[in-house]
Amino acid sequence: MLPQPIQDLLALLKEHGSSTEGIFRLAVSQRACREVRDALDSRVLVQLANQPVLLLAVLLKDLLRNIPSKLLSVQLFEEWMNAMEKTCRQERLAALKEMASKLPGANLLLLRHLLSLLSSISRNVATTKMTAGNLAICLATNLLSPPQEVPLDVLALETGKVTKLVEFLIDHHEELLGEQVAGLASKGDEETPAPQAELETAEVPPIAPEREQQRSFSGEKRFPGSSRNTRKQRATWEEGSDGPPSQKKSKTELSGMGN
Repeated sequence: MLPQPIQDLLALLKEHGSSTEGIFRLAVSQRACREVRDALDSRVLVQLANQPVLLLAVLLKDLLRNIPSKLLSVQLFEEWMNAMEKTCRQERLAALKEMASKLPGANLLLLRHLLSLLSSISRNVATTKMTAGNLAICLATNLLSPPQEVPLDVLALETGKVTKLVEFLIDHHEELLGEQVAGLASKGDEETPAPQAELETAEVPPIAPEREQQRSFSGEKRFPGSSRNTRKQRATWEEGSDGPPSQKKSKTELSGMGN
C-alpha cells in the first residue's frame, strides 16, 4: 500500500483533475502551499478534500520531486534512455516493460497510479488544456534525472529525452503497465468535494520547464526511511494506517527507492 497522504492526493486528483484547466502547470499561492506542507509535517489534521485542486497538484509534484533516487530510479537512467532509442514501436514497448519490471514494487505501484491519472487528464484536453506532452514537461524532472551532475547544455538535452520518455509512458501506460489500476480511497471521500481554483481562460501556450518551488516537501519528513528520517517524522506518513506489518514494509520500500 502507498502511504495514506499519497493515496489521498491521487484519489482527489483522479476525481477532479480531468475537469481542472492548467493542472500541474498553473502556479498557486506559495503561502497556501507552505501552510499545508507545514501542517502535514507537524502532524496536524488537514482536510485535503477542502483544498484547491491546483494546490493538490503542486503538493504531489513536490512529493515526487523529493523521492530518494527519483520514482524511475536514477540508477536506471541509461537503461531508460536506451529503451527509448528503439525505433520499432513493439521493441520500444518491450524494452520499457522490462525497465518497469526492474523498479521496486512500491515505485511501480505509484507509477501505475500516476500514469493513469495523467492519462485521464490528457484525454480530457479540451477542458484541461494539458496534453501528454504538456504534462511531461511539467513533471519529467520530478520523475527522473541523470545520476550525476552534467554541464547545463548536456542537462538540457538529457531533460528533453526524459520528457519524451514520460510523454511516451503517459500515452502507452495501458500497454506497458496494464489497463486498470485499483481505485484509491481518500479520507476526504465523504467530505465536501475539492473546490476548483479560479483559472485563467487563455489558450494554453507551449510550456517551459517549471522553476523549482522555493519551498518543497523535505524528503526526510515526507518519506519514512530516508537517510535523515526520525521516528517522529515516520509517524507523519504512517499515521492513520492500521494495516498489518506487510503494509508497513511496502511503505519502507517506497521510501528507499533506488537504495
